Amino acid sequence: MSTDTDPERIIGEFYSEFPYPWHAERLTAPDDPGLYPALLAQELGDFTHRRIPRDARVWVPGCGVNQALIVALRFPDAQVVGSDVSADSLELCRTAARQVGADNLTLREEGISDTAHRDAFDYVVCTGVIHHHPDPGLLLGRLAAALRPAGVLELMVYNAHHRREITSFQEALRLLGCAGDLAAAKRLAGALNRPSALTRQLREDLGEPEEQFADTWLNPCERNFTVHTLDRLAAAAGLALEAPCATPLAAGLGLDDWCPPFADGQLARRAEALDDVDRWRLTQALTVDRSPLLWFYLRRRDNPWPLLGERDRDELFLDSVVAPVTARERVWLRGRSGGYRPLDRTLPLLPGPAARTDLHEAADGRRTVRELTASWPEPPSGDALRRLRLGLTVPAAPYLRAATAG
Repeated sequence: MSTDTDPERIIGEFYSEFPYPWHAERLTAPDDPGLYPALLAQELGDFTHRRIPRDARVWVPGCGVNQALIVALRFPDAQVVGSDVSADSLELCRTAARQVGADNLTLREEGISDTAHRDAFDYVVCTGVIHHHPDPGLLLGRLAAALRPAGVLELMVYNAHHRREITSFQEALRLLGCAGDLAAAKRLAGALNRPSALTRQLREDLGEPEEQFADTWLNPCERNFTVHTLDRLAAAAGLALEAPCATPLAAGLGLDDWCPPFADGQLARRAEALDDVDRWRLTQALTVDRSPLLWFYLRRRDNPWPLLGERDRDELFLDSVVAPVTARERVWLRGRSGGYRPLDRTLPLLPGPAARTDLHEAADGRRTVRELTASWPEPPSGDALRRLRLGLTVPAAPYLRAATAG
């Protein structure tokens, strides 16, 4: 590691030494360029699909090897800018973009603190980045300034309840004078002889590739958050938490459910009466290490769109006329040589069985969700309705698209 004192440059050097995540094995692009802008709008409660323009300007700061390219393929009518401090990561991304023809993507070697964007972007995607800076509030302020007034920020930061053992191990390495030393970290991991959650987690990870182990256990700087501390950081930057972001990663880990984890009618009514942020805080407090990933959409305080609560979004879903998504996607697979090759045919977009097959099959583009579910023995409400909406109408679960917009 160099003696550079710029935190973003130190992180860039770390990811040049341990590039992670690696190239995606599979890249996809929908044959409908308006699909993902519409699905993103739906996740925020806009079933008219006006919230995110198809020709949006999009910024992906801290884009790494994959993220800006994935966004550019999903939003082919948008102009996407990817920024990163790792020149090696950017070159890998640039090569892959050429192979799949993503000519709407521009890549820049820069850190977030280097930029001075003002009111420039409709959509900013920054996941797993600002928590690697000693002053995450500084970076969040830059992201806030870059948003257009009606813009959307997608942000992921570390959940403090998920990082307890990792933070402790990093502190131990610093005390031993071994910070950033992969060989020493693995030696220490193998030498621990007292059973604990830390020992179990380290032993599980010792067999992982070096880049993955380093990303988890050796990162030179990280800050961890709760819903409460993230909300306060956002407020200081002139932002507000708008909605949790549903992601395949969170679903795959089983860390995606923001509904309070108890089955008691009286308590459930108390929880439902809380404002959204306090309800999310309650869920995190009661699920601790199994609490959801802190992956949220944020908005500027002066955003002209109404700030909807989760109950508002649920009601708008019920009153929307919906139809099944019929889009297909082009697919590129990564070959043994490292390059991407296209499949000779398009494939259905749908990622698997729908969350509620009977609603998906009944959707006809003429009736609202309320009408489609009126005859069910128990029409969905509360948490069940929320899970249904998030399991069918968002980018992570692209089954239903509102037919009330063109």
